[in-house]
Amino acid sequence: MSAKQTIQVWLHFSKPNGEKRVKCLYCGQQLSVLNNSTGPLIRHLSRKHPTQQLIRRSSPQITTERREISASSSSTSATETVPAAASLPLANRNISQAVGTTTRPVYEYFTRPLPSSKQREIDRQLISMITKEYHPFSLVEDEEFKKLVKLLSPSYNLPTRQTVSHALIPTIYKETVDIVESRLARASAICLTMDGWCSRNNDSFFNITAHYIVEDNDRTFLSSDLLGCDSYTDRHTGENICEKINQTLSRLKIDNRIAAIVTDNASNMKLGVRTGGWCHWGCFAHSLNLRTQSGLKEKEVQVVVDKIKAIVRYFHKSSHVLVKIKEMQERLGLPIWKLKNDVPTRWNYTYDMIRRVLSMKNALISTVAMMNCCNVEMLSNEEWAIAEQSMDILSMFDMVTKTISAQKSVTLSSLIIYYTKLSRHQSSTNSSNLLLPVENLRHKLSMELLKRFGDIEDNELVSQATILDPRFKKFGFNDLSRYNKTVQSMYHKVANIKCDDITTSDLQEKSADVEKNPKTDKYSAL
Repeated sequence: MSAKQTIQVWLHFSKPNGEKRVKCLYCGQQLSVLNNSTGPLIRHLSRKHPTQQLIRRSSPQITTERREISASSSSTSATETVPAAASLPLANRNISQAVGTTTRPVYEYFTRPLPSSKQREIDRQLISMITKEYHPFSLVEDEEFKKLVKLLSPSYNLPTRQTVSHALIPTIYKETVDIVESRLARASAICLTMDGWCSRNNDSFFNITAHYIVEDNDRTFLSSDLLGCDSYTDRHTGENICEKINQTLSRLKIDNRIAAIVTDNASNMKLGVRTGGWCHWGCFAHSLNLRTQSGLKEKEVQVVVDKIKAIVRYFHKSSHVLVKIKEMQERLGLPIWKLKNDVPTRWNYTYDMIRRVLSMKNALISTVAMMNCCNVEMLSNEEWAIAEQSMDILSMFDMVTKTISAQKSVTLSSLIIYYTKLSRHQSSTNSSNLLLPVENLRHKLSMELLKRFGDIEDNELVSQATILDPRFKKFGFNDLSRYNKTVQSMYHKVANIKCDDITTSDLQEKSADVEKNPKTDKYSAL
């Protein structure tokens, strides 16, 4: 019997077109099928996709063996009658246990081949698990993982490591790129965030991420897609950064729809964005981090922070000391917590470190006193009070930092509100109850906020986003004159837009009607 009659190879390819060519459903390669020959298709699957199962319509060998089983069963005595196939344990019983004529397991005769569509679906989920959870490609060669997959789906054939890296991942990557490019082509405005850094091996990288609104199948949602994370060997100068941005935008054909680019406050980043003529906005969380770290460098506060860091380092260096402090927490009836380390580039990690030390204060003091530790210097009573009052001052900064770091919501329209809350929190604190170092910290933070964000309402991008946010509108502003100025600017922009339904003359007529009737909302035309 020929391969054409026994193997359903067409399940893995598209239907032939007018030029007698088919397309592989896995890698997209086109093959010729003149005279309906399946030989090239079978060779392509064997060479490029060896894990894909070729489903056979019939098998003379299996039919012959089934007849042998039937004949053997009929000749068996009544006490040696073979149990029905449905009652056989499929996983651990074979033919030799049933009739003693063959060693092939029973489930081979009853397991149906997995449909090609189901095979592809499981392949995609496997690749999604490997890429999203950062598993190695060698996972598919792990014996225990193979056993698990075989138990879950005996008919599924795991791809090899080479198939995963050379066929499945490139195919799914290309499909994902096509989806992102299709979304970007429909987006009317796009915001970019970008950053450059060096790895532990001193390898330089540069990444650009696009943020935009997607309207797809009667569904609107905010999407964030990574446009590129590439090794970058050039110097991180403003000119080179501008060239890198231009290359990425030109490749995706979105260079004329960039509303703004958000970066950190590094001078080369700001220069690169402004060289290209794009609107730049410094990362609010990064700016807030710099302001807060500047306040924590006040002399008396810095001494307390350094002592707390030394305490944390001491307890992390010795496993014996960690066991003792855990026992002390249990003895005092306190929650079993661990000390947190500080991260120099994230001020709120310093906040979390100090807050955790304050929560474990009694256990720390008791453990140090019991073990007579001479290598660690505990805080004095005044220093403990400075740490506690500083946490009250910094609590609002911590809350704003964590809120502004959201990834699934728009935060630009909230910046004026956050700045206002931070300023009012500093001014409402009762200075008479604060120790002098904490009062200096509060004053330094207030000055830093005013210096960096005092003119935030003058920023056109931020003020317009605040007005357009239905949660805030007019109430997001502290200065009513700045609100009116922003609305006036938006009104002129809308008036210059040519639409099919509303023309410029219609807007001018509405504007004239508003001026004649002062009681009417001046911007109801919008």
